[in-house]
Amino acid sequence: MRLKNIKKLLLCVLVASFTTSAFADNADLENRVKQLEELLKTMQQQRVEQDKQLEVLTKELVGVENQLTQSKNTKIEEKGKSKGAPLFVNTKNGLSIEDGSGDWNLQLNGRVQAEYRTYSPDDWKNDTWTIRRARLGGTYNFLKDFSVRVEGEYANESAGAKATTALTYGHLDFNRWKGAKIRVGQFKPFFGLERAYSTNFTDFTELSLATNNGAIFTSTYDRGLMIHGEPLSWLNYNIYAVNGSGQNNDDVRDGKDIGARVNANFAELMGIKNSVIHIGASVSDGSVGFSTSTGNSLTQVSESSGVTFFTVANLLNTARSDRTRAGVENVIAVGPFKFQSEYIHANFEGNRTGTGKFDNDINVWYANLNWMITGEQYADSYKNGVFGRMKPKNNFDDKDGWGAWELGLRYSHYDASDFKGLLTAQSSSTSFTSQASSWTGGVKWIMNPNARVLLNYIQTDYDNQILVNNKRDDKEKAIVMRAQYDF
Repeated sequence: MRLKNIKKLLLCVLVASFTTSAFADNADLENRVKQLEELLKTMQQQRVEQDKQLEVLTKELVGVENQLTQSKNTKIEEKGKSKGAPLFVNTKNGLSIEDGSGDWNLQLNGRVQAEYRTYSPDDWKNDTWTIRRARLGGTYNFLKDFSVRVEGEYANESAGAKATTALTYGHLDFNRWKGAKIRVGQFKPFFGLERAYSTNFTDFTELSLATNNGAIFTSTYDRGLMIHGEPLSWLNYNIYAVNGSGQNNDDVRDGKDIGARVNANFAELMGIKNSVIHIGASVSDGSVGFSTSTGNSLTQVSESSGVTFFTVANLLNTARSDRTRAGVENVIAVGPFKFQSEYIHANFEGNRTGTGKFDNDINVWYANLNWMITGEQYADSYKNGVFGRMKPKNNFDDKDGWGAWELGLRYSHYDASDFKGLLTAQSSSTSFTSQASSWTGGVKWIMNPNARVLLNYIQTDYDNQILVNNKRDDKEKAIVMRAQYDF
């Protein structure tokens, strides 16, 4: 009996021990559940706060976007309705300023062409650093149809301690009709192709012997009236009546110089892409004359703007002298290749003191080949009957862009042999000739649309020896390097 009681007692102890352990384990689990419930509750509260913050930020973002949109709309409305108070500046293509109404804008323009020139024979012309052109001006467009352009040249030779500034452009335009724009003032009366170019975009540093031959032969600037336009996308023309007395000169005679130029791009007419087939013609007839004896001399310099090799003095200063001109021009440009040529015939008729009546001709022409070796297309720079700004495929920068590169070759010829008997008399140090030919080879680096560097070799051959500074020779050689920037 005693043994049974002991067994029962042990069994009770074990049961009691197990029950106590189980109760202890349940208590731990309950505590853990409570902890997790508290943690979950805390996280839910944090999520609610985060949602509230997110909602606030979203509303704030929407408000900022609305303010930005409203600001843009307000600016557009101000620009459209402003009566002149706000000004807007654009520097994408040069520098322009316009008012908010769009009634006017001012486009500023300028250029600097800095050169180094070296000549042979050395006795004829000094090697020199020179500023070929330094200009600053602007075009003011107003009332939608009107514009005024004024530009000054600052690269003229100095007179004493002061340099002279000359007006290049000074004209008023009425541009309502694309096919018949009206221009009055001082401007380029477009005769021929090369003279119609801006000097920012010529194929070489200088014009050819055919067109770089003084204001009497092919005036760069003159004063008068011109009607010009593009009645069709492939057709361009101009008609003008000017003094015929050249840049910055009022007329000293009643007669005026009347002229016209017309040209067509048949590639556009026929739908030939990436090409230019340009054919044009120019004519003029009228009186020419200047108010000074120097201006009345018919002269010609070499293609490098070196020595003067042809001079007939006092040709137009005693009586009315008439000039009749006719010229034809041609360009064929396909992709990166361009062939360009021009022929001009001029007749001068009048009465010269000492030699009596004269009726003499000058015939000139040139032809050049150009190749954009970096692949740019000439058609992209052709507009209104001339070639203008070339945009490189890749501008020159400090990475991998090297701009555009062009090679060119030109031959030009000047024949004034009809004037041989009227040449200014030979002096002890100077004599002239009436015929010359010139070769020009060049390389052009277009760093970007506004900056370029040109290097030209120019050789001018004369039909006989000329005498300049007591040195006789029958040819002139020159190397010209130009650095240019324009806007």
